[in-house]
Formats: sequence, structure tokens, C-alpha cells
Amino acid sequence: MDNFYEQLVTTYKTGAYKSANAAFYVFGVLALVTLSVNLLLFAVFLILAIGAFFLKKSLYVEYEYVFTNGEIDIDKIVEMNKRKRVFTFDIKSVELLALEESQYVKDFANKPSKILTLYPKTSDKKVYVAMITGGTERVQLRFVPDEEFVNLCYKYNPRAVKKY
Repeated sequence: MDNFYEQLVTTYKTGAYKSANAAFYVFGVLALVTLSVNLLLFAVFLILAIGAFFLKKSLYVEYEYVFTNGEIDIDKIVEMNKRKRVFTFDIKSVELLALEESQYVKDFANKPSKILTLYPKTSDKKVYVAMITGGTERVQLRFVPDEEFVNLCYKYNPRAVKKY
């Protein structure tokens, strides 16, 4: 029997995102207005508009967790249109999957030094930590799976998954 589950962790447009978006349009219009007047001022406004554009892209990021028969793929979705695979691992290579505040995580010996935080900054859900020590890379993965996702992980690796 195949097990497939997708979870989308959404975010919302924060005040910082709205400000950066407004700044992008304001600086863009100012760059167009000053194009025929002053080339130096045009360049300054154009650089500011480009900076605001990239800032707003970094402020609206969602994540999708996909579970397929023990294989977990985590995708980063920028502004609801650009998707990029960020991390892939097998649940059997996980040594521990538990809530971040749990005693299991605090007592874990020889924690990996590399930490990946793969959930939106605006998320208010429970943060889980996966200690991935199998394979080529040792990583602490911080993410926010829902109960069904954790149950599927438990089904494939009951020794490592601490559900409570």
C-alpha cells in the first residue's frame, strides 16, 4: 500500500511585506519619472526598487512537505509562484523526530551543528526537530508537520518518532 501525503504550510502578508511591496512600486515609478531628468537619480531609484523587490520576495515564503512511502521532500514556495526543492531525506535515516521543547531533543547527544529551519516565520504551529544523521549529511531539521504527517513518519520509523 502506498502512503502519500502533502502538507502546505502557509503564511500571510505581514506589514513588512506590504511595506516592501509599496516601496518597490514607489521607487519604480520614481525611477521612471527621473529617467529623463537625472541619470544618477534614476540609477539610485532603480537600485532601491530592485532591493525592495528582492526583500519582498524573501518576506513571503511558504513550505510544502510531501511524504511518499518514507521519502520526505520539502519545497520552498516564494510568493506563491516559484517552487524550489530545499531538502529531501528518508524517514529511516532520522535518529529522532520530536517536539522542539521535548526532553528527547534536549537530551540528544552529539547534535548535528547544521540547523535548517524550514517553516514560515509567521507560523504558530508546534515546531518539530528531526535529527538526520544517516546518509552523507548530519542536519537538525526544524519544521512544523501536522499530526497526520507525524503519524505517517511513526509508521515508517517508530523507534525514532516521539509523538508526544
